[in-house]
Amino acid sequence: MTLHYDCNLEDLAENWVEISEVWTRKEMKSLADTNEIETIRDFWYNKFTGCHIVTLDGTEIVDPRDLTLEIIEEQLDSRLCDFLGYVLMQACAHLRTLGPLSGQLLSDGVEKTAKA
Repeated sequence: MTLHYDCNLEDLAENWVEISEVWTRKEMKSLADTNEIETIRDFWYNKFTGCHIVTLDGTEIVDPRDLTLEIIEEQLDSRLCDFLGYVLMQACAHLRTLGPLSGQLLSDGVEKTAKA
């Protein structure tokens, strides 16, 4: 499954990304501990499963692996770069709360069998 994020800025609304729901704790910590664009770009490569990103010259990027450092630094609106970093953090926060899943206590410790 994937998490889908749309950019909600009116003039950038056509931009969106999909992010994998499969993360290790180590990956989450690594993302939280970094501020390096190269490391963040690696997460885009490995965690973005789909995208529609429009550069300043109107080029449409639909493969996350096409987000090169040159494109990121020279051809994207800075607000769009901020959006791309923000959604990674949002995905991690969402997944830390179990996302769409929830836990259910199946035994109160007294009974020997679990109730469904």
